Amino acid sequence: MLDFLRQQIKSPIFQAIIIIIVLVFLFWVPQMGSGNNRDSVAVVNGEPISFNSFNRNYNQMVDRLREQFQGNLPSDFVEKFGVKKQILQRLIRDELLLQGATKMGIHVSNWEIQEQIKHQEFFLTDGVFDKKKYNDLLVQNKLSAKKYEASQRLAILHRKATQALSTFAVLTEWETTTRFQYYLNEIKLNYGILTPDLFKDQVKLDDDKINAYFDQHKENYKTAPEIKLSYLSFSLADAMAQITIHDDAIKNYYEKNKEKYSIPEQRQVRHILLKTDGTNDAAQKTKAEEILKKLQNGGNFAALAKEFSDDPGSKNKGGELDFFSKGQMIPTFETITFSLAKNQISDIVKTRFGYHIIQLLEIHPPQITPLDDVRTAIIASMKQEQAKGKAFEEAGTAYEKIFQAGSLTAYAKNENITLPETDFFTQAKPATSLENRPQLLKKAFSLKKGELSSMIESHDGYYILYVTDTIEPKIPAPATVRDEIVRDFTTAEATIIAKNTATAILAVAREEGLEAALTAKNIDMKTSPWFSRQQSSSSNLPKDITTAGFSLSTDNQYPEKVLVHNNQFYIISFADLKITQASNKSQAEMFKDALRQEKQLKILNSWLDHLQDTSTIKINKEFMAAR
Repeated sequence: MLDFLRQQIKSPIFQAIIIIIVLVFLFWVPQMGSGNNRDSVAVVNGEPISFNSFNRNYNQMVDRLREQFQGNLPSDFVEKFGVKKQILQRLIRDELLLQGATKMGIHVSNWEIQEQIKHQEFFLTDGVFDKKKYNDLLVQNKLSAKKYEASQRLAILHRKATQALSTFAVLTEWETTTRFQYYLNEIKLNYGILTPDLFKDQVKLDDDKINAYFDQHKENYKTAPEIKLSYLSFSLADAMAQITIHDDAIKNYYEKNKEKYSIPEQRQVRHILLKTDGTNDAAQKTKAEEILKKLQNGGNFAALAKEFSDDPGSKNKGGELDFFSKGQMIPTFETITFSLAKNQISDIVKTRFGYHIIQLLEIHPPQITPLDDVRTAIIASMKQEQAKGKAFEEAGTAYEKIFQAGSLTAYAKNENITLPETDFFTQAKPATSLENRPQLLKKAFSLKKGELSSMIESHDGYYILYVTDTIEPKIPAPATVRDEIVRDFTTAEATIIAKNTATAILAVAREEGLEAALTAKNIDMKTSPWFSRQQSSSSNLPKDITTAGFSLSTDNQYPEKVLVHNNQFYIISFADLKITQASNKSQAEMFKDALRQEKQLKILNSWLDHLQDTSTIKINKEFMAAR
């Protein structure tokens, strides 16, 4: 049941809601008037957007992107994806929202901001606002209280403006039904799959054709570039071996990071769940009341859970769940759990899953892991941090000396050290000493012969590389890669045969039916399970194939052409349609709420579009071009 409760937020309906909301927030960046205000990046109806505000948002965005790319943000990514324009557009829309809401008479008081912040879960400790946690989190995220409160003011304004405009978001039953059925109606497809492997024995190996194929595709057989390196390494492991961590430092670290070693209170319960679907609520509640009476009269909780509970995950364990802490369960269930005394049985608890009866079994009080239990980990962490600084310093010193000496070779002679050297290697098959170091390899293969790298950070330390020699890629003699050429030629020819055969089958299928057309070519016809747009993966077919399937119907059973996915050819036909109704009232209401939110957001964005079109917006193009 623990997993069951947690995983509901991953349901297709919830995913649909998320997709809807994300889509309507995609911003269109229109052409706006030019301006040259030297004190700001843009001016919206006389209100400036400061350089500092733009830079802060820009840097935060780039930092987040860099984290997502694990520190290796592609050099042209920011420019290619228009990050600057996206940041500027967002700041302009924020300013328009502030101005528009003010004109509508919408205001946000300091009390409202304080109340919102006081109830945000990440600032709470045991359900109470924790000022220290608030300040610490802001520092960690490089935010001042003033800036964070300004962002909360904007969020409240956004909510209030949406509510004010929501009266225009009229949702008809037809819209709800149409959208619901679009996502959840199910179909079946009949299909056949032709792969090149089925036709390889039909390919004739003609030397002239094979040679012509090589001439057309010779670039595909070009050898990989190879390089030979000499290098310096500054190992974290070596640096760590030289570091001693004293007891006072360990204790100080532990005290400063106690929160890291704290374990919140955990509780274990067992429960009986009687699921509801919107049509059986009254009956299930009556049943829950009867079970509760049995428990109050001395009934065995575990036995009654095995007999009556609708939770498949805990039913056979007498309703028993794993230990959990606050924040891991749905709010109502969690609130009741943390209000019970040991062995106490709750009254009937209603959640969106149905009716629960809960018994508290065990309480693990909050605790802090003793210093002795984490001493080894602390020492390793502190050594790692200090070693990184030490290795960096050593690498930096060496780098300066290399420049003073004039070359890496001269540096090695001055320092009386022997430089490690590699044989020639490719990026796909690196030298043993450089394996599992992708950043090093990427940098190494960006260097030219005789070029020295900068200091390169790797997971195990810092490196300075020097390319002593290179072997440029070349097209090999056909005889040396004959087997590869024949293999590729055969696949290419078999692919053409497969496509032509599939096209012929589709033509026959329109006249005689898919099964007859496939059987004539000794291809098995398969039928998919029922599947919807929301659960297309259950079809066991690729996404683009199922998408094409939803364009078919009884009157239009076949696509215009053969479908291709991963060099496989699909001939599909419409088999059947199942009209789906909401399985319960709560499901229907949840879907309506999603559509209502979509409409509200569309109206809000249309309003902002109107404000943007009718506003005087000046962009400091010199600043934007300079970034």
